[in-house]
Amino acid sequence: MGHLPLLLSRLATLLAFASLTACLEGDPNPLAEQNGGSTAAGSSGQASPTPTVQPSGACSQNSTQAVNLPFRNNFSDRSVRLYWVNYQCGESDYGVIGPGQSRVQQTYVGHPWRVRDLSTGALYKEFVPTTTAPPEVSVP
Repeated sequence: MGHLPLLLSRLATLLAFASLTACLEGDPNPLAEQNGGSTAAGSSGQASPTPTVQPSGACSQNSTQAVNLPFRNNFSDRSVRLYWVNYQCGESDYGVIGPGQSRVQQTYVGHPWRVRDLSTGALYKEFVPTTTAPPEVSVP
């Protein structure tokens, strides 16, 4: 039992290193597919994915390449809040997307966006468009 804290600390360090390496290699959301979706009860009692994404630390970069970035909230029981990550790496609130709703957001290549749970603020997804024709960003 005495080795458990050390083991957990080393595991956390390993995950942080893997995330940083993936970010440096251009993956703005390195943990999204790796952590495979544990579940927690939503506000309606239905199971929904527990957010497992960590912010990458990416900031918006100067760009003149305009993008129409589509977002979709596939949750049936919860709203999400959309944030643009500004040039100082802070989050700027861009409003709420309700259950089952979608939105197209005008932005630029190299500008990170985050989707957070409206109630808890937990991060579901971070996405940085790298082309002027990005895929739809959907949660969960």
